[in-house]
Amino acid sequence: MKILVTGANGFVGRHLVDYLKEGHTIYASGRALTPPDNLDTLYLNMDITDPSSIKKALKYSTPDVVFHLAAQSTVRLAWEDPVSTVDVNITGTINLLKALRDMMPRTRLITIGSSEEYGLTGKLGEPLTEKHPCLPQNPYAISKFAMGQMVLQLSQKYEMEVIHVRPFNHFGPGQQMGYVVSDFASQIAEIEQKIKPPVLRVGNLNAKRDFTDVTDVVRAYALLMEKSPAAGIYNVCSGIARSAQDILEILINQAKVSIEVVQDASKLRPSEVPLFIGSNAKIYQATTWRPKLEFENSIIKTLNWWRDKVKINAGR
Repeated sequence: MKILVTGANGFVGRHLVDYLKEGHTIYASGRALTPPDNLDTLYLNMDITDPSSIKKALKYSTPDVVFHLAAQSTVRLAWEDPVSTVDVNITGTINLLKALRDMMPRTRLITIGSSEEYGLTGKLGEPLTEKHPCLPQNPYAISKFAMGQMVLQLSQKYEMEVIHVRPFNHFGPGQQMGYVVSDFASQIAEIEQKIKPPVLRVGNLNAKRDFTDVTDVVRAYALLMEKSPAAGIYNVCSGIARSAQDILEILINQAKVSIEVVQDASKLRPSEVPLFIGSNAKIYQATTWRPKLEFENSIIKTLNWWRDKVKINAGR
């Protein structure tokens, strides 16, 4: 099968390309003119905001399936530049859908949204299903929700098959800072190398979230391709609530030095939803997918990746 992965130079994109490359012809695309380091597959320069660039990439790759991961994917940047966020996340996705309609309407499109689309609905404190209403609360979440709604509506009009995925929190090697597991793990790795003093600054440790190893996440994406379930929305999540405290305890127990944990008022979010958890019943029914990897081992694997990264950066 020929597969095009947009946003292949991102955290999840790299893991997806690596997972799919056995048994498939993979075309990885990104905005960069040259492929990122260690990307062992065919690379295409493609700007999702440029329809001609999209058509050029599609003409070359002629994919059977497109995984659309290219996005402006941070909440902070969405607040700072909402226009660019809309241009990339909404207009860019429509550009891709229209190009597929014009050139290869039988190609299946799998778009990657976010659990952030549910927003305030999370305050219900129950596992969120695909039928729960979406009440997104920031420009990034709004853009992902609008993107999903647009492609699902337009795909019906164009008689195309589109799956829109809402992944909940995921983590693993290669994830940038700004996410709880990577933030904790990177700080511990730097403390171990004596780059930082032995103090770990944290925010609210009581909020509970739904975490999944990125390897399990990309396996879910692959199964959505292989099993070809009905078009629509699918959550990808563990269905298990874990607090930042749970994660921190695993990491602190693995630390090679004694570390003091200090709550930092600047990291607290007064409006934070205390419990945000998803239901994976729909994707399980369609594909039999559930997370396989043991949570603690996944956390330790991420810590070890940060240890290696910090050592390399420090020249040690």
